[in-house]
Amino acid sequence: MSHTVWGGAEDDGVTVGDPSALFEEAVIAYAQGRFAITISHLRRLERAAAVGHAVVDARHAALRGALAARAQNWTECCDWYERSLAFSFPEARACQQTFFCFDEDCTDSVGGLCGQCDRWFCPEHGADREDGVARCGPCLDVALHNLVQAAILADCVGIAVETLASWARTANWDTATALLACLAPEEAANLGEQADVLDSFAPDRRAALLLYRASRTLHPTDLERVCVPESGASDSPLPEAHEWLRPWVARRLSRTGCHLEAWRVRYEEWLARPLDTAAVHALALTALRVFAGDAETDDRVREEAARQAIACWAMVLHSVSYWWELEQHSGRSLTADERKAASDALTEHIRQALRDDDRTAERPTADSLELAWEVELAVARRLPQVMEGALTPPDRGYDFSFGPGFLDLLSSVGGRWKELVAEVHSAVSEASGEGDEVGARLEGLLSPEGHYLTLLEFDRFDDVITGLEAAGTARYGAQENDESLQGPRRVLGAALFARARAHVEARRWSAAIRDFEDAAANGASLTGHEEEIGRAGVHAGFALYKNRAKADWQAYVGLLERALAMAPLHEQLKRDLAVGCVNLGEQASQRNEHDEARVRFARAYELDPSNELAAAALNAAETRKAEHLLKDRSASGRTTAVTALRAVVDRDADFRPARRALAPVLYERSLATALRGDRAEALRLMQEARLLSDVSDDGFRHSDEEGPEYDIAQGLFERVPSPQEPDEEELREALAMLTVVRSYAVLPDLSDVQVWLLADLAEILCEEGRYDEVIALARRCPSDVGDRSRLDAAVVEARTCRRPTRGARTDARSDRRVGRGRSTARQLPLFGLYEDDQLW
Repeated sequence: MSHTVWGGAEDDGVTVGDPSALFEEAVIAYAQGRFAITISHLRRLERAAAVGHAVVDARHAALRGALAARAQNWTECCDWYERSLAFSFPEARACQQTFFCFDEDCTDSVGGLCGQCDRWFCPEHGADREDGVARCGPCLDVALHNLVQAAILADCVGIAVETLASWARTANWDTATALLACLAPEEAANLGEQADVLDSFAPDRRAALLLYRASRTLHPTDLERVCVPESGASDSPLPEAHEWLRPWVARRLSRTGCHLEAWRVRYEEWLARPLDTAAVHALALTALRVFAGDAETDDRVREEAARQAIACWAMVLHSVSYWWELEQHSGRSLTADERKAASDALTEHIRQALRDDDRTAERPTADSLELAWEVELAVARRLPQVMEGALTPPDRGYDFSFGPGFLDLLSSVGGRWKELVAEVHSAVSEASGEGDEVGARLEGLLSPEGHYLTLLEFDRFDDVITGLEAAGTARYGAQENDESLQGPRRVLGAALFARARAHVEARRWSAAIRDFEDAAANGASLTGHEEEIGRAGVHAGFALYKNRAKADWQAYVGLLERALAMAPLHEQLKRDLAVGCVNLGEQASQRNEHDEARVRFARAYELDPSNELAAAALNAAETRKAEHLLKDRSASGRTTAVTALRAVVDRDADFRPARRALAPVLYERSLATALRGDRAEALRLMQEARLLSDVSDDGFRHSDEEGPEYDIAQGLFERVPSPQEPDEEELREALAMLTVVRSYAVLPDLSDVQVWLLADLAEILCEEGRYDEVIALARRCPSDVGDRSRLDAAVVEARTCRRPTRGARTDARSDRRVGRGRSTARQLPLFGLYEDDQLW
């Protein structure tokens, strides 16, 4: 065939000299693989055709379609092949006569001229369309095959269906009809049974058409055939425009054992529809196959696939839409028991596979796949209870049945799915804040410590504690109040507390005390469990005492003190601890560590006031300490000693050592108080001292017949100084004390001693010439004195030596009469104090 040419032969970029020659050069360049030159020649012809200098015919369009297919530009490929099938020759050319069909073996008469290759064909080896377009068999088959492949890959099957339908209506051309049945079975339904022409396609084209037909018919035969590997077919990822083919490609890869590649395709498919139950189920299956498949697969990849399978399977098994779709697909309804049995069987199968892999990989329990599976199931099982009515489902079939792993997958997709995850967490937190038990449980499971909380539910306390302590070691150096540590510390405290209670149940008392302590240190509340802790402390102490040949009271007391700090009101614990403290105190006393002993006895009495041994030991220790302080005779020491001795007497009123030690101190304090002029306090102290002491006590003796006034007077009188060579100051001090003595009681020898001291003072004053003071002393002399001669002599001397005035002479005579034994002196009231009396 030659191109039709109009116009001149100058090559100006628009016109060409010989279009047929230029096209032949393009064909040669294509055959040689010089595709750029081929395209250049064809584009020159197309520019010339735009101005009428050439014609773009069927051969030209078919060659452009082949070039577009090589470049995988399927939209352009489809367009060019559609144009190649629409070109026809002018009527004059079509009426030319020939004697032979292009097929050398054919003897039939010719029926038409091919509009592409310019060859004659008979009705058996070609077709004439109703609009006059004619093609020989080879040209028509190649064009239709290429058109179908391009249309499938370009997702413009509708154009190909129209073309196929126009050729399928021609007589004796089954290829178009069979292809039409593949692409649009409803269009070919009235054309009769068609032969399968797929085997005539190249592997890539056959695979594409098989996938498309299977996606349209969903017939089991087509689905099975589409999964059969095509020799020579490409396994490269599908272009974005053909993502609808991914499920079939993934199935074909799975059937051929290429599970890793199938998993990647399934994941891409899931990214487009994260909440489509079918997509999630397919991803779950494929990921599980990767995990359980080739042992040579990288361990990191296998673990990633396992965690993805865990997330997806938990969502699927707890999704209402999954069971509904399963019933629709199987054609039978499942009872609740059947659903549960199937779900439990698969759950256990997955659990066992994960457990075996954890054992082989020697994963720590906290990081195990089995634990991740349990957490995912727990959340997926409870989440619908919180989410029901909380959110508007963004997609059909969405029913909030997933766990933390699936939430992480959704977050990785981003966009509205990440926002959805935030809404889920917000709804769970809100339910927890309102006191909803399920919401609180979910909030814990969705936290970073969720897997540890799940272990707690299974009473695997050791695994939780080991894992969290190891994690705490990894975070060594973080601040104690670091927010990131609060959650782990809370869970650790709960685990320690739960293990402590398990220790109590197993009668491991010391271990229980240790775990209770650690739990409290990590923020666990022990309120309401004091009885349990106290019982553990009592039994732990008893075991410690019983199991040793020689009691270690230090360890015993230390253990019970730790228990008492957590159960401060447990009575039996306090009584047992008191016994331990008494024994420690006795050991300290034997070592002469009396202060240590006193502290131990005091602690014992504080714990158990009814313990007689503790009270007696404390009283003895306190008395010993008080006696030591009294020997120092310091004011502060004596005050401390009195306080301690009074406390001893309060504890035991019959404790004689304390009474004997306290009575003399109170006696002396009473006398000192009397000298200060506080009569009431002095009497009170003396009365207290009388009650504490016996008549036979050496500290002080008192008369049972007389009252405390007499004892004070007697005590002060005994302490009046009797200087051998008295001076004025000493005498005045002694006279002052005698005055105080007389204020409490008049003792038998009191007046005589008082007059004697007055006489001594008067003589000293006369020697110093202080006669007026001597004369004033006479007025202070008691009336009941027997012998006052020395005083009277001193007074006479004083009066005589004064300036002799009339009044003085009279006084002198009076004094002389007194001196001659004529007692005419006026007796003044005893102890009458006058402002002008210097003595008083």
